[in-house]
Amino acid sequence: MRYSIRYLFKCSTVLSLLLLSALSLSAQTGPVQPNPTGRRAVDDKTAEAPSEEKGIRIKDLARIDGVRSNQLLGYGIVIGLQGTGDQRSKLALRSMQNLLANLGQDASSNLELKNVAAVLVTAEIPPFAKKGDRITVVVSSIGDAKSLDGGVLVQTPLQAGNGELYAVAQGPLLSAAREGRSNDSPKNVAVVPGGALIEKDLRETTLADRRLRVQLRDFDFTTLSRVHQAILPLTQEETLKGMEAKIEGGSVLVTLPENVEPIGLLSRIENLRVQPSYKARVVINQRTGTIVFGGDVRIDPVAVSRPPSGNGRFRLQRQEAYQGIYVRSPGGQQKDETVQQIEASSVAELVGALNKLGAGVRDIISILEALRDSGALHAEVVIL
Repeated sequence: MRYSIRYLFKCSTVLSLLLLSALSLSAQTGPVQPNPTGRRAVDDKTAEAPSEEKGIRIKDLARIDGVRSNQLLGYGIVIGLQGTGDQRSKLALRSMQNLLANLGQDASSNLELKNVAAVLVTAEIPPFAKKGDRITVVVSSIGDAKSLDGGVLVQTPLQAGNGELYAVAQGPLLSAAREGRSNDSPKNVAVVPGGALIEKDLRETTLADRRLRVQLRDFDFTTLSRVHQAILPLTQEETLKGMEAKIEGGSVLVTLPENVEPIGLLSRIENLRVQPSYKARVVINQRTGTIVFGGDVRIDPVAVSRPPSGNGRFRLQRQEAYQGIYVRSPGGQQKDETVQQIEASSVAELVGALNKLGAGVRDIISILEALRDSGALHAEVVIL
């Protein structure tokens, strides 16, 4: 009986502690609010978590026809060089004499200058640039100046291809040496960051008739169709009534409604995502020995062999004993060669197998070129 009373006392103590804990938790969280909608409550963090978007934005695949930069060009002189200017070229000397004459100074014909260089100034004016904006210019020597480091570009007018003046450039030059780049960088080319001041607005006619063209940078029929299909749902929206989108002349022609602000609609279009269709391509740089290719570049079955000694170059030959392509290395008898059948259906698999056989970069390039010539490489090959 004594143990039963003790046991009941312990149970009542535990129940009391549980009750106090429940009351404390209720006081901290507050009363439970009713859910009149009957819908399951969703955690805020879960509701705000964005889903992973697939595909590439249209703005990264295409451009709006007419929205582009324009090239500018001008002739000028650089002064303040430390004896590294034009030595034999007289162009800088004549330009300096004309400049001094225009400033009302007497320019002697015997003037000799080693701190002046004749240069061409180039720049690109971005779309929708306005008067007063600044752009960076590139300054390049056209004489025999050894270096433009430390020089200052004198006021230089910049004109477009139509001969109209759009900007004026001036300022201290920033060369590769001052930027701390490699010593191999050219010393007779420099830049003036923000050195050109735009003096004339560009005439923009892109949206004059409320029509725009979405033009692919790398044209492909499949990708163009997918871009068109991505834009079409916008034409069904009530707020965009009157909008049209159709394929015309290798681009998507979009007609904008009269009551819609064009910039906002353009922003929506360029942020739509599509899955592009890439063309199989292999790029070979023979000078640097670099090979760039996609992961799905297909080839015919390939057999590779080389002498047991491991010496000699690989080359490609067709053999009747194989249904695919036979690659062997000269320098030994046919019976001394070891033939290995490679299970390779793509360039990536072939290159990996050739690396295991000890093939060098030049050997791989030669094999890829031979595959292209034989029609066994199903891709466009670009040789730089």
